[in-house]
Parts: sequence; C-alpha cells; structure tokens
Amino acid sequence: MRNAVIVFFMIIILIFSGATIQTAENRTMRKNELESSLGAAMKQSMKILKIHSTYDPGTSPEADELAADFIQGFLMKITSNSDFTIEILGMDVEKGLLDVRVTEKYKQIIGYGKISCRKTVILENVETREEKFYLVSFWIPKEEKPGGEVLSDEYIIKKVNVRSGDILDATLLPKNSILREGYTFCGWKLVKPVSGLGGLYGEENISSFRVEEDMEFQAVYQ
Repeated sequence: MRNAVIVFFMIIILIFSGATIQTAENRTMRKNELESSLGAAMKQSMKILKIHSTYDPGTSPEADELAADFIQGFLMKITSNSDFTIEILGMDVEKGLLDVRVTEKYKQIIGYGKISCRKTVILENVETREEKFYLVSFWIPKEEKPGGEVLSDEYIIKKVNVRSGDILDATLLPKNSILREGYTFCGWKLVKPVSGLGGLYGEENISSFRVEEDMEFQAVYQ
C-alpha cells in the first residue's frame, strides 16, 4: 500500500513537472513569435509610409489607413491560435512614429496564459542623413504585338536620378514612346520595390510617392 502511494505521488509530480516545462516552453515560443511578428509588421508599415505619402493623420478615413495596414500585416504574420489585443499608443504619420503594444491571450494546460510586447518605431530623419540619389526607371514593351498577343520583351525608356526624400513629380513621367498600335495605355504600375499597394499611376497621382530607394514603373496596356 505504501509503495502504491509513493508511486501515485511520483506520477503526480512528473505530470506537474511536465506541465510546467511545457507551459514555460510554450510561453517562450509565443513570446519570440510575438516580438518578431510585431517588429516585422511595424517595419513593413514604415517602409510603405516612406514610399507612399498619401497617409494623412488629420483627415478621415485616411487617418486610420496606417493603423489598418499595420494590423493587417501583423495578423498575416502570426500563426498562433490566440486572442490579440492591439493598442496603438502613439502614431504620427508626418513624423513617422508608430508606438504599439500587443497583448496575447492563449489557452494552456491549466487555464490561460498572457504575454505582451511593446515596440516603438521612428523613421530616420531625412535631414540628418547624407544626401543620396536614387534611380527611378520607366519600363515599356519593346515590340508592338497587336491582335491580342501578350506584350513582352520590355526595355527602359527613361531613367531619372531623384534625391532621397523627394516626391515624384508628374514632369518626370515619359511623354514619348508610350503609344502602342492596337493597345491602350492605362498607366504605370510600381514593380520595384514590391509593396502590395496595387493600382496604376499617372500625372494625377504619381506625386503620392516619396523616393527612398530605387524604383521601377512598368507600363500597363489593355
């Protein structure tokens, strides 16, 4: 009887020890994922902010665009099955400031666990950096292929060096060599850097970009 009691308590101790170790490892794994995903999402949002200057903190609904882009990017990077509370503690589109705290609540062997992470990202001040110039290129189909065939074999028709931080101006757009027989020119598509913004750009909206790296635009026809 005594041996049975000892074995019983040893099993209980082993179970609790295993549960404690698993809980600690699970917490560490979730903490690492939360920190890395939060940092990556904030950097991605700041990158979009640098090249796309249409965010306006003083108007609605544009006032929430940066926050919405960040939240969407964060949730896409997270794989844990948890409940998240996202608090935007500070956001200044003009100054490039984003201060966020995320709290994660998840099920564990005994009850629920909770972890949180706070990060702040501030865009580097352009005025304090060494002046740089970046190459903005415009690509266009090389051959005319009327009759519904796919346009291929592209080449650059214009390259422009633009100072870092400057807004793209409509005067930089190519004026010649954009017409193709059998096709209608629709606009310019940003292909580098890949930002996921989508849409076409022309004289009316090309100024929505701020140059912070080499950029390439591809002519789109239909």
